[in-house]
Amino acid sequence: MKYTVVSSAEYTYPDIWEYPSAAKNADTFSARGGYASFQILLGEMDSSEVTVSFDGLPAGTEPEVFTLVPVMVERNHGIEPKDYAPHYPERVAPYELYDCMRPFDGTLDLTDGQGGLYLSIKVAKDAVPGDYEGSVTVNGTVIPLKLKIYGAVLPEESLKIIVGYYRNICAKYHGVTPDSDEYFELEKQYLALLRRMHQNMMYTRGVVATKVGENQWEFDFSEMVAEIKRYEAAGMTYFNGPSVGWRKSWQEPTILLNNRTIPAMSYEGYRYLCQYLPALRDVLKENGWLGRFVMGVADEPNEVLSTEYRALCGLIRKICPEVRLIDAMGYCNLHGALDIWVPLNAEYDKYMTELESLRAAGDEIWHYVCCGPREPGYINRFMDYPLLSTRYLHWGNYKYDMAGFLHWASNCYQPGQDPFKQNCPEHHNTDSVCYLPAGDTHIIYPGKGEPWMSIRLEAERESAEEYELLRELAKTDKPLADEICESVFHSFKDVEYDIAAFTAAKKKLLAALS
Repeated sequence: MKYTVVSSAEYTYPDIWEYPSAAKNADTFSARGGYASFQILLGEMDSSEVTVSFDGLPAGTEPEVFTLVPVMVERNHGIEPKDYAPHYPERVAPYELYDCMRPFDGTLDLTDGQGGLYLSIKVAKDAVPGDYEGSVTVNGTVIPLKLKIYGAVLPEESLKIIVGYYRNICAKYHGVTPDSDEYFELEKQYLALLRRMHQNMMYTRGVVATKVGENQWEFDFSEMVAEIKRYEAAGMTYFNGPSVGWRKSWQEPTILLNNRTIPAMSYEGYRYLCQYLPALRDVLKENGWLGRFVMGVADEPNEVLSTEYRALCGLIRKICPEVRLIDAMGYCNLHGALDIWVPLNAEYDKYMTELESLRAAGDEIWHYVCCGPREPGYINRFMDYPLLSTRYLHWGNYKYDMAGFLHWASNCYQPGQDPFKQNCPEHHNTDSVCYLPAGDTHIIYPGKGEPWMSIRLEAERESAEEYELLRELAKTDKPLADEICESVFHSFKDVEYDIAAFTAAKKKLLAALS
């Protein structure tokens, strides 16, 4: 058996052995309250069975072991060979990538005798800082381990993170009935993985509206209330209600309400809003959620839709001013419509002056990524970008003082998609059909009877923690926090992909806080 140790900040592959961070020793580090993580690739394996043990770990630490599972990146969708640039893509498809991580059961997933492990050491907030030496033993081979626990303590969460979780898709891919006991057990496991990466906001399911007379409706919020209570029990704090409306078409200036049945600007639409919104507000007040609840209006409004969208936002504010409005959006003529603006990171980069004027007027700015941006330089969480591209997402939140981050999918596998074998599926959105870049649909895999996380989920966890550490340092030394951030993150389209430089910046941040 041969082995190599690789940083958790770079992707590994079942057909590649040499990596910039490769070493024969595991040299890892963490703040207190965080994780010290690394990967071990194993080669020339005659059997998939493997034993793993740790020696010399200090009190207040707890090791975790996962088996790396190869998944297919079948193509670099959206990138033409003539447009190739450094890290765009990181690797030309097709190829297999170690993105999925299943809980270790004593076996590897071997490809031509090569497999991999992801190891993570959880460090308690009260662990004693210091430099510790120990080892990891794999199939009798002793791998030296150095663990540095910094005095810095991971701060409490302040960044709002929402990544879409889809209950019906979860139930379908695990072969259980939605809202059954089996489903609710799975839901707890999915939510636990989302909480691991510090997600603290959830989309909520819609209300059941029943028409009982001419322009008269009754509303049943019981499913939404039960769902939010389950999310609260799982540790979620904030909630994003279902969008009031939805576009009729990307090419038409019409928004439809009530499951796309009522034109928003009609008299019927107005009467619907006058009954629905006060009823929703009362339910939120009754349960103490009003201050932690935001609401979408019509996702990703474009220029064609902008006038009707702004009018609908005005109606909602007239009827129910207590609920703040939020939407993912591309920059266009929407000024004054929202309380929380969530532009694509590339849109923020291009229209920073205009968007910052909205913040100056009292609004909040977040950012999001989805199937775009797909342009050279811009960071995203795609599988064919460097893993550091995902890792830097929340460094952007720090640099530009953005209070939140949004992505549409943690487990939104498309119809017929096997995410272990296909990661550029066809996607339908109203009257638009496209193919998605690899990894856009998910950061959680439907494992055997349980969810399996991705290394991208772990990268986003570390990114969220680094955001909080940068903010903590900025409280006492903002110039230094800014300097550390700027040393590797220059803008959403200009980041440092050298693993050694990134690791040095992270260590400098932890040392400054220690």
